[in-house]
Amino acid sequence: MCSSDLKDGEGFDLIIIGAGPAGMSAALCARRALLKTLLIDKALPGGETATAYQVSNYLGFPGGILGEELSLRMEQQLEEYQLYFTCEPVEDILNAAGKEKEVRTQLGRSYKTKAIILACGLEPKLLGADFEKKFTARGISYYAQGDANEYKGKDVAVIGGGNCACYAADYLSKFVNKLYLIHRSDDLKAVKRLKQKIFDNPVIDILWNTEPVEAFGLDRLEKIKLNNIVTHQTTWLDVKGVFVYVGRTPPEDILSFEVNVDENGFIVTDDYMRTNVKGIYAAGDIRSKQIRQIATAVSDGMIAGINVEKDLNR
Repeated sequence: MCSSDLKDGEGFDLIIIGAGPAGMSAALCARRALLKTLLIDKALPGGETATAYQVSNYLGFPGGILGEELSLRMEQQLEEYQLYFTCEPVEDILNAAGKEKEVRTQLGRSYKTKAIILACGLEPKLLGADFEKKFTARGISYYAQGDANEYKGKDVAVIGGGNCACYAADYLSKFVNKLYLIHRSDDLKAVKRLKQKIFDNPVIDILWNTEPVEAFGLDRLEKIKLNNIVTHQTTWLDVKGVFVYVGRTPPEDILSFEVNVDENGFIVTDDYMRTNVKGIYAAGDIRSKQIRQIATAVSDGMIAGINVEKDLNR
C-alpha cells in the first residue's frame, strides 16, 4: 500500500473508510477489479481485530491466531496490490448523493470519488458513569491487550459478561494477581467453551448482578464502589485497573449525512451492501445485521467491493 504520492484533491473510483477486515476485504476485491482505490482510517490497518487477543472462530487457523497477527496477514496480502492508504480521521463527506463525492479529513485534505464504502467499525461503549472520564487512561481502559503489562501482579476488574469481556478476562488472568469479572446479570453471555474457561480459572472471581457506581483515587484509580442490583448492598473493591467491555456502538462523527440507520444507529443496507444514498455502501460491524464477527465483516467487504465495480460499469 502506498501513501507517499497521494495528492490533496486526488480523484478515485472508490474510497473505503475503515481499514478493518471489512475495509481490507473490500479493497482487495476493488483492486482485483482494477478500481483506483483509497483506503482511509484514523488508525493503522487492522481495526478491532488488531486489538483482539485470540481469534478462534475464523476458519483456516486451527488452534486460533492472535488478532494482531491475523490483521497483519490481511495487510500483507494487500501489499500485493497498488492500493492507496492514508491514516487520517474523516471529518465529513460532501455531495454524498452526487456523482462526484468528496471526502474531507481533519488534516484539511480532500479526496474525490465515484463511490464510498463505509467500513468504519464500532467504538467501545462507555459505562456512562460520572467517574469514567476522570480515570480513563489512569486506571480505566478499553484495551486489555495493550495495557496488560501495566497491571502485572496487581488486582484488576473486567466489567461485562459477553465474549469480549470473557476473552479479556482470560487474557489478563495470565498477568494479574486477582481478577474480578463484574457482570450485572446472573449468567455470562459468552460461548460455552469460553464460559467454562472462565469458571475454571482460579485467578477469576465472578461478581454476579453487580455494577460499578463510584470510583476513588488520588492520581490514579485505587478502588471502585459496587452495587448489587438484587440485594442493593454496596461494597468497595480495591483494584488498580478496570477494563470496560460492555458492548460496542456505532461512531457518531462519521454519519453526518442522510444514510438510513436502524434504532441503534447501525447503517441499513440491502443484500448488495448498498445504502439508501446512491454510490454509498456499508460493510462490517457498522452495518445493521444479526452477526458481527470477522468472517461476516470479510464477507460484507467482498460483497460491497464486487457490487461497487458492477454498479460503476453499468
